[in-house]
Amino acid sequence: MHCCRAALAPLVLAATLACGPASAQFNSFGAPSVMSIANMNAYLSIHTNAALVRDAQTRLNAVNQVGAAVKAAPAAAGGRLLVPAAPQTTFRPQPRRLLVQGFAESLSTNPAEVKELVDVFTQGFGAFESEARRLGRPNNVAMAFAYLVGVCYMVHHGLEPSEAALLNLQANSDAAFGSLDNFKALKDPEQQKLYESFVLMATLPLMGYTVAVAQNDRTLLATYREAAGAALETVLGVRPDRLKFTATGLEVRR
Repeated sequence: MHCCRAALAPLVLAATLACGPASAQFNSFGAPSVMSIANMNAYLSIHTNAALVRDAQTRLNAVNQVGAAVKAAPAAAGGRLLVPAAPQTTFRPQPRRLLVQGFAESLSTNPAEVKELVDVFTQGFGAFESEARRLGRPNNVAMAFAYLVGVCYMVHHGLEPSEAALLNLQANSDAAFGSLDNFKALKDPEQQKLYESFVLMATLPLMGYTVAVAQNDRTLLATYREAAGAALETVLGVRPDRLKFTATGLEVRR
């Protein structure tokens, strides 16, 4: 499977292309390991509001299950349903990243390796945010959530969701998060931490996947497919085998 083939949704493709040179840096640190994944989960769990994510899961999965029963619903050109005009999960960013340095330091105590990791994660953010701006959804928690789900779905299942499907997932996620009182209560820096958590949770599996494909390392690829599946279950609350992207978004099979 080629990680840079043209069929990739632009959001995932842009990040994968940007990770090409970054993966060489990252590989000098050592290909991401199971320990890296454990560290990622331990560090990011501190910065992700678990109760809020669970509440959003409940609302989002209800919408996705209903969507599975109405496949004939009207859609815009290319299978894309109409999206809300006013995003509900957009925040005002701080002048700097809030989690990247600390996340890198959670993976290594070697200053040179930490610097490499910061460079890699910064490139990952740059690729994602360039596409998010193109799509008119910058600094948006739901866009970061959709990106995380799209990347992990690709890594775990080996299938790329379309841009239309990702945009519909973003729209549904925006409504799910935006309707929650505990999300509305978050200040901009707290929303930014949630946003950064989602992007970082996507970047490490994507990097491991990129390195594994480049090196034709099936063992490493299997490790990251498992990690991506675990991430999907964490953020969506359902087993990855129950998930399916269609032309109009994400469906949760019963």
